[in-house]
Amino acid sequence: MGTKLIQRGITRYDIESQGTFGYMMRISRGGEHTNEFFSDKKYRGKRRALAASRARYNELVSQLPAPKTTKGVRTHRNQSGVVGVHLSVCESTYGKVYSSYCASWKTKDGLRRKISFSFKKYTKKLAWELACLARELESIDRAKIERTLRSRTRKKTRSQSVEAGNSSPKTEKKARKGNAKTPTK
Repeated sequence: MGTKLIQRGITRYDIESQGTFGYMMRISRGGEHTNEFFSDKKYRGKRRALAASRARYNELVSQLPAPKTTKGVRTHRNQSGVVGVHLSVCESTYGKVYSSYCASWKTKDGLRRKISFSFKKYTKKLAWELACLARELESIDRAKIERTLRSRTRKKTRSQSVEAGNSSPKTEKKARKGNAKTPTK
């Protein structure tokens, strides 16, 4: 049969040609690596060997520091400047080139998700903003991403107009009405 991942840190080994049957427990933290094999023969069966490997793994997890995560860490391979967003350029069989920005991430379940925004449908700038937002939200729901971008853009333009001292036409109209109602002496 070979090997099979049972859970994080524990792998089942069934290698008949070598007579190896049991569970390998592995854990790495801070550059230190621990590997221990729990043989079916030594523990008198698969269930006991699995229970022993799980107990040892849990014991080490409680003693060792928390693992360092690389989520959101930019590496030397990143060329876009945003983690999880990259430029995708594809050529069709007819020689036509299609460009888009693609956002990708891993879900909590370990599944990979991605969504692309083409330069043809959106502009290059808008495709970039949508891809960055999709990565931030970790969502493949296009409508949700577009709504969020619109609402953020509206908030941004409002705050910029307030900072500049400008007000919207509705605010100006209300101010004029308020001035007209104020009695003069």
